[in-house]
Amino acid sequence: MKQLKNRLYTVSTLVPRGARVADIGTDHGHLPIYLIQQGISPFCLACDVKEKPLQNAEENVRKTGISAISTRLGSGLEPVSPEEVDCITICGMGGEVIASILEAAPWIRDKKYTLILQPMTSADALRLYLCEKGFSIEKELPCRENGKIYTVIKTVYSGQGFTPDEVFLRVGRLTAETEEGRIYIEKQKRIVEELIADRKAAGLESRGEMKLHKQLEMLLLK
Repeated sequence: MKQLKNRLYTVSTLVPRGARVADIGTDHGHLPIYLIQQGISPFCLACDVKEKPLQNAEENVRKTGISAISTRLGSGLEPVSPEEVDCITICGMGGEVIASILEAAPWIRDKKYTLILQPMTSADALRLYLCEKGFSIEKELPCRENGKIYTVIKTVYSGQGFTPDEVFLRVGRLTAETEEGRIYIEKQKRIVEELIADRKAAGLESRGEMKLHKQLEMLLLK
């Protein structure tokens, strides 16, 4: 049984047991294969917009002999019918790209679907989209891969949209309880420090940035 890399393994830990999963941008199909082999999911869709990655996924599925994975070619959630799945995973893309995929599929705005999202960049933009569109971010887990720290977001539609503050946009529900979480928050603090320095060099006030910096410091003390 092939072991998943940290990012996808962390995603797998947030998938509800028994959920039928659509993996969008499946690439080699490693996540669906793992979910089936571990008994986490009874059925998975492995979807990709490009033919070559989907062919790789099909070959990997064939080698395992798994019949409970269906491969689909198409953009975003277009190949998926709402009644087929309970959980959607979108991993390895920019936060803005993930948001655009969700925006193009309004049927996911339903409490019965669990979304597990792993942005490679622009996690703040993805958090903002989710909050404003009425999704509740229930949990975030940090993970380390190839020397970088990423976040994995578990979210469900609540219908109650709001505009989050700057602290939530930057770190979401991550905490400093783990080494990876601490590193993630420390990186955000350094970014704010650079903003403060830039504004000071330009002769501008930075009260908002100073407040944000203090809030991030407090998170590191918890």
